[in-house]
Formats: sequence, structure tokens, C-alpha cells
Amino acid sequence: MKRPVRTGWPALLLIFSILLAGCNQKVIGEIHGPEWETVVIDGVSYWRAEDTGFSAADRGRYLGNVTDGGEVTFRVYAVEGDDEGRYLYCLWDWEGSFYERQS
Repeated sequence: MKRPVRTGWPALLLIFSILLAGCNQKVIGEIHGPEWETVVIDGVSYWRAEDTGFSAADRGRYLGNVTDGGEVTFRVYAVEGDDEGRYLYCLWDWEGSFYERQS
């Protein structure tokens, strides 16, 4: 009886998917300040905000990453329910914070 020839396609697809997900880390801005209190995206500054009326559960669509030049990277998300686009939710490791757009 002839055994079917096994190919490595499933494993190759899995490896390719992991690599593709890891490479999709576009940098959209910068983090500034000693306590990372300012995020700048396309020349627009966002400052860390305390009482926004939102919670981490309101984290919306992934927008990209901001970095301080190499050591620290935040993942940046839109905020669900913020129709004006006034806030961002930035996440690093398991900690997150809201940032408010400055005029």
C-alpha cells in the first residue's frame, strides 16, 4: 500500500502567518517626555489624559505603533464611542493609558 506523501505546507503557512503578523508593526508616530506623557502622530500632539469617561474596554481599531526611538513602543488604538477622534488608547505590555489631542 502506498503511503501519501506529506508536505510541509501547513507548517509553512503557519510560519508565514506568524512572520507576517510580526512584520505588520508600522510606526505612525513618536513618544516624548520623561514619563512618556506626549504622543505625536503626523504633527498632532496628544497628552496623557486622566478622566476621559472611557475605559480599556473601549479600545477600538488598531492604528499602528509609536516609539521613543527604539526602547519603548506603544500600540495605538482608536477609542470606540469617541466620534470626534479626540482620544487615543496606547498600550504597552499589559498597561494602557488614554491620550487627548491638543489643539
